[in-house]
Amino acid sequence: MFSFHHLTMSVQNLSASESFYKGLGFEPVYRWQDDVGLLQICHLQLGQAVLELYCFKPDEEIDTLAAFPPWANGVRLGLRHFALQVNDVDDALSALHGAGLLTDKPSVVRGQSCDRYVFIMDPDGNSIELLEGPLVHIQRPEQPN
Repeated sequence: MFSFHHLTMSVQNLSASESFYKGLGFEPVYRWQDDVGLLQICHLQLGQAVLELYCFKPDEEIDTLAAFPPWANGVRLGLRHFALQVNDVDDALSALHGAGLLTDKPSVVRGQSCDRYVFIMDPDGNSIELLEGPLVHIQRPEQPN
């Protein structure tokens, strides 16, 4: 009945964020801007996953938050993180560092639900988990014989 469609994040600079996510392998598939210039939207796709970036006009340039439609009221709310699976975390970090998307290499951690993982940040400080190895299956209670 339900299937995942997309994840939306608010960003400060659409161009910088788009460049960052393109460096992670996302490809732009859609762009839109409202008629009065309060909101720009960019859809980026990686495999079946769609990342939707919202870029609102800075608060100091907006007369009133009422200018936004009701579905945009959560602009100041964020998300915890999203994850991208990689074959090798160290190789991924080296590639991102070499491409200028990371200024330093964060420490890789052994995971409870995957082999190894690390968190990086996009230009707006949103957390992205890079994880290596499959997620473990949730343990189910043993069935009585």
